[in-house]
Amino acid sequence: MTFRRSIVAALACLWSVAASAGDRLTGLPLPRYAAIRATEANLRVGPSTTYAVRWQFRRRGLPVRIVKEHFDWRQIEDPSGEIGWMSAHLLSDWPRAIVTGAKRPLRLLRRSPAPDAGGLARLEPGVLLSVLERREGWCEVSVEGYRGWLRSDEVWGACGEP
Repeated sequence: MTFRRSIVAALACLWSVAASAGDRLTGLPLPRYAAIRATEANLRVGPSTTYAVRWQFRRRGLPVRIVKEHFDWRQIEDPSGEIGWMSAHLLSDWPRAIVTGAKRPLRLLRRSPAPDAGGLARLEPGVLLSVLERREGWCEVSVEGYRGWLRSDEVWGACGEP
């Protein structure tokens, strides 16, 4: 019986250490940006499948901000400010961003990172972007065959600092 109690105590101790390390399992900085990898991904009220689904995302590539880690779960914030927990396997470290703002005016995708640079395309809020480079308040992105620059305050996601 003493041996069994020793094993239980040792496991409880290991669980306690693992639980305290669980908030920073990856060692990556927090907060940081990621993107939803799956075509359907549940946002839950807590870090387990036993918690209720708060929201279901159906937009692969949507940028999210990881604010906490707990074992294989990440507490995330979406572009609208919604916060909840998502399984880490549903996320990717793809550098993604989304165009922000009201429907008008449209955002001008520029040829170079300068306010007077010529335009390539006009982008509506909600357009998903792949982030290629960041440079002093600007972000080089690609979208549907276009490659150009947006001001980092015109997007939400991997273009700016978390």
